[in-house]
Amino acid sequence: MKVNLLIFALFCTSSYIQADEVKYERSYLRERALPPGGNGGNGGGGGGGGDICVAGSLSEECGAKNKDSCGLCSAYSLECGVNSECVEASPTVPTKAPTNNPTKSPTSSPTKSPTSSPTKSPTSSPTKSPTVVTCTDTICGNDIANTREPLQCDPSDLSLTILNNFEYTDGGVTDSLVKLLGPSDPALAAALVIAVPHGGSLKPDYIGDRTENDPTYCPSGGCRILADSYTKPIAETLANKFIQNYCKVPYLIINELHRSKMDANREIGEAAFGNAIAESAWTKFHEYINEAQSSIQTEFGTVTNTASIEGVGGLVFDVHGYAGTDWHNDGSDFIQWGYRLSKDSLDQSAENNCPIDITSSSTRGSFTHARQMPGESLECLVRGPKSLGQRFNEQLPLSLDSSETCGRGLPSLDYQDPKAVASDPTYCADNDGVCSYYSGGYDVKVHERMDWDNDPTFSGIHMNTVQAELPRCIRFATDETRNAVHEEFADKLSIALCSFMTDLFGSDIC
Repeated sequence: MKVNLLIFALFCTSSYIQADEVKYERSYLRERALPPGGNGGNGGGGGGGGDICVAGSLSEECGAKNKDSCGLCSAYSLECGVNSECVEASPTVPTKAPTNNPTKSPTSSPTKSPTSSPTKSPTSSPTKSPTVVTCTDTICGNDIANTREPLQCDPSDLSLTILNNFEYTDGGVTDSLVKLLGPSDPALAAALVIAVPHGGSLKPDYIGDRTENDPTYCPSGGCRILADSYTKPIAETLANKFIQNYCKVPYLIINELHRSKMDANREIGEAAFGNAIAESAWTKFHEYINEAQSSIQTEFGTVTNTASIEGVGGLVFDVHGYAGTDWHNDGSDFIQWGYRLSKDSLDQSAENNCPIDITSSSTRGSFTHARQMPGESLECLVRGPKSLGQRFNEQLPLSLDSSETCGRGLPSLDYQDPKAVASDPTYCADNDGVCSYYSGGYDVKVHERMDWDNDPTFSGIHMNTVQAELPRCIRFATDETRNAVHEEFADKLSIALCSFMTDLFGSDIC
């Protein structure tokens, strides 16, 4: 049987919380006072900075602004109790489409070696704070994230093989500029493409340097020229952990050039500064991603979702790193998951901003195919119990890292609102009070479609893409623990990725 691939709040809270009390508690977005003049979300009733609307508060206090007893309670999915106190409501969860197997396009696939798939262990949605039910909680509250446990299989005969290699020879020395690695036999593939655009260290003289403020090629905010340190070895370790845990080989595309020579996550002008060799390397990087996608499509076929959109059932996973110097703790601890949705798009204090399926058109953001799979929604895929951010949260903490929160997902069910977190002085140390959040760049934009090099349109075959910005606590760790942290991180992330893919498209893809 053929399976498809995977390329790969309303918050109103009781009070501002102290960092030493609940710095990393799941209830973070549910235990804050409303900002001055904010209404806390989409729904009736408004509240000023001092209004509190939590379970147990008096209705007169909650409804003071609009003279409506329990007015604000109902706005926050609470209802009046027998003693005029706000109590938890029983939210009506939107009816989801039946989870029948999606219609697959008939494609022939090589016979696969039989592997026994372990029974998925249903993991209930994490225990929620009893104070406030957010919009995300209401919509995604019944979702169950199943865990695809590592298989009892023998990976000894499996490894990453160089499938394509773009080289350049100068002065008798040959450099490898871009590599495509993957399975020696497509039948051994996992439906996962891992891309590393900024992990290279090669600085050849035959490619001129990119500069930060070139008036011809740089945008108004300047060009980025610093590498995302350690993302290459982390991606390689992730691919090998996938092989060890599931006996399937993902595809891996590596830009070996330093970012000061070529930036593979930008349009070609800004990426290569007009250098012909750098332009060729940039083209090969994206062609190799598309080659991997096409191999997975050939092996697994496509799936048609409830909106009659045809897509390859897999994920492009674009690996990045960020310094986070505007955050506390020498760089933020959060993994910033990027779906091409800005902080404002994910802002739960803005009216009518949840679910993001309503505010995001079908062509906005990533997961343009997965969001309309049976029983799925963009809201829940991005920050519900089954989101990648939350799945990895459930694997934490990393035993070798000193911070309990290293690797927490932003967004995720625990941290639903990147704008709120990035504006919170508990986490953000920036002078203007707002820290950076990276929502996804060129790679996840263009490879969301198979026709990446032809001005991709919504009508083509889709892919599912996501960007992960890894914090320093994972990439650098300490000199003594770095390799071990990378190993543990990659092991936990491989489980989160395979579980996410399996819940969407079935167990044969990883």
